Amino acid sequence: MADLSAIIIERYEALLTIRRPWETLWSDIAQYVMPRRAPNMTGSFQTQTPNTDTEARLFDTTAVQANMTLAAGQMSWMSPMEAAWFSFEPEGKNAQDEARLWLAAATDNAREELARSNFYKAIHEVYLDRGAFGTACLYIEPGKKQSLNCQVWPVGTFVIDEDEDGDVDTVIREFELTARQAAAKFGEDNISPKVRKQLGDNKSHQKSCYIHAIYPRADADRDKVKVDEENMPIASVYIDKTNKHHVKSAGYAEMPVMVSRYLEWGSGYGSLYGWAPSFAALPEARQLNFLQKMMDALAEKMAFPPVLAPDELEGEIDGNANGVTYYSQDLNGAMPTEWMTAGRYDIGLQRVEARQKAVNEAFHVDLFKMFAQIQKQMTATEVAERSNEKLIQFSPTFAQLTTELFNPFLERMFNVLQRLGKIEEAPPSLDAGYKITYSSRIALALRALPAIGYNRTLERLAGVSQIVPDVLDNYDFDAAERETAISDGVPQDFLREVSDRDEIRQARAEAQQAQQEAEMAAQAAESAAKLGNVPNDSAVGKVIGEELA
Repeated sequence: MADLSAIIIERYEALLTIRRPWETLWSDIAQYVMPRRAPNMTGSFQTQTPNTDTEARLFDTTAVQANMTLAAGQMSWMSPMEAAWFSFEPEGKNAQDEARLWLAAATDNAREELARSNFYKAIHEVYLDRGAFGTACLYIEPGKKQSLNCQVWPVGTFVIDEDEDGDVDTVIREFELTARQAAAKFGEDNISPKVRKQLGDNKSHQKSCYIHAIYPRADADRDKVKVDEENMPIASVYIDKTNKHHVKSAGYAEMPVMVSRYLEWGSGYGSLYGWAPSFAALPEARQLNFLQKMMDALAEKMAFPPVLAPDELEGEIDGNANGVTYYSQDLNGAMPTEWMTAGRYDIGLQRVEARQKAVNEAFHVDLFKMFAQIQKQMTATEVAERSNEKLIQFSPTFAQLTTELFNPFLERMFNVLQRLGKIEEAPPSLDAGYKITYSSRIALALRALPAIGYNRTLERLAGVSQIVPDVLDNYDFDAAERETAISDGVPQDFLREVSDRDEIRQARAEAQQAQQEAEMAAQAAESAAKLGNVPNDSAVGKVIGEELA
């Protein structure tokens, strides 16, 4: 196991080298966007005395507030605790009712367990990290106090690596534990001899640095027939970095940690970490801090102006309210006067407002403020119409969040709850598996963007079809109406399957045809009955007789 310790520590150090150029940028960003994260951005674990020194250096908190608005907006409009924002649905189009009902029950159970857990507290921290530093890390495991336990690993305490497809498949975290904490977590038999000695010498408060490596386990290192932790597809290895001691090896059935980048910086350049709105806003935030500092100085000078006075009055001028200053008439008009108060506060204010607007735009503040002002009874299409341009700008990071965080997280949560017995065993009819559907307000609004063009087309067709009726043959209104209904938030279960719809239409057509045939038969019978009353010797009777002959 000593070799494994050396291999993991060596890989960690290599990935740490890749991360170091980012640390300087993260430290700068933390000062202007997330001051409480400014200390220990490099994972140095130095003890910090609680203080507000970092915040005291800020003269403008626009970037701080903008990042908080972005995080709160995503919380409310993408993963709200009080509303359904995801569901598990059958993958196949012809799923049986048994599978649908089972997945609906599984969705309800998952939502309840998620609400009982610390997920919503953790996801808010994830949103803050994504907006500020471009990279966030969320870990999920079975909990001791509740079914699910979520942890946010702060930026600067972990390194990542990608697979050949550019997906994060390796996360190595560095953290500290006291000797007492290490013994409780790993057991006294597993900790290093030095840490055990600390326990015996009444030095349980002393700390050691540990590494937790999570990565795909090579096929050569596992027996796929066995299902124990040391043969799981995802390896989990704890190393006492301080004492170069292998502590524990375990594993996971699926990746337990999700790393989400706000946007990709560019994997072609070998950049593992993500791009954040604060990268674009940092120059503006720096300038805002300087401007506000100068504006405060100018305001103080205008409120309490400096005075130019003859030297004869040194120590004689009373600057207090209602103060009286006595001077000699021999001064010949050399009176004390204000000076150096000609600064243009209005111009400075214009520059401040322009930069505040730029920062808010970088963090999509206008989008979420717009959402807050939109009436809740509006459909997703109406919301999308009002925020079309801003939604398009936000769409890339929503896709990134869904792909890198929500999808793997919900799949991991589903499997954990199923193993804990919180979700019943799947019925045999669920052979095609399940898919995750998102129904948050922003997900529906993004899905409704194509419906905006469809609605405009309908308005135009209303007039064109009066002139050229055949123009309607260009459109599949069934498909358009189904997709528009879903984008407006109508549950998929409310819509009939296409095959069921076609059967209903065929039955209706057959019924209409049968009714028409019955009506025609009745009319023929009535006509025949009338013909039977015509006298044979009448002109009409003779004609009918000739036809029958």
